[in-house]
Amino acid sequence: MRYRLITFVAVMSLASMLHAADKLKGIYSGSGGLTAEVHRVLMVEFGEDGTAILQQTWQGKDPQVWHARWAKEGNQVTITFDPVKDQPVVKPLVCEMKRGTLTPTSWDTDALGILGPPKLTPFGGKNPQQQSVSTCQSMNVGNPSQNCTTWNSRSK
Repeated sequence: MRYRLITFVAVMSLASMLHAADKLKGIYSGSGGLTAEVHRVLMVEFGEDGTAILQQTWQGKDPQVWHARWAKEGNQVTITFDPVKDQPVVKPLVCEMKRGTLTPTSWDTDALGILGPPKLTPFGGKNPQQQSVSTCQSMNVGNPSQNCTTWNSRSK
């Protein structure tokens, strides 16, 4: 009887740890490119309310910023980009979460490149989700854990 109780507690603890490992963090980043000319950094911040902001910076170019909504179903995270007036619709970015890393499986090649975005890993340290990132204009690339640059903070 005691052996069963210990086994049950061990299995529940392991299941809890595995579930926690697949919990979506607040900020993910990744970089890559075959050459310096096509190197880029992609950062994504997820809000608790389902909002997201993505910022992609290609080597030597101004950053591209998209606002989006995200949904997680099992190990799949789907990021659906908000429409922008007079701009082509960006197809959703679909990622598989495996051991805490988001691996893109489907993306818009015009926006995110033919080879697709890099694998995205949690930013590190304390990395909770903010309530919302809907007011973000861009990400704080100097220190992403210190919140994004909001519409209001840009005008000051």
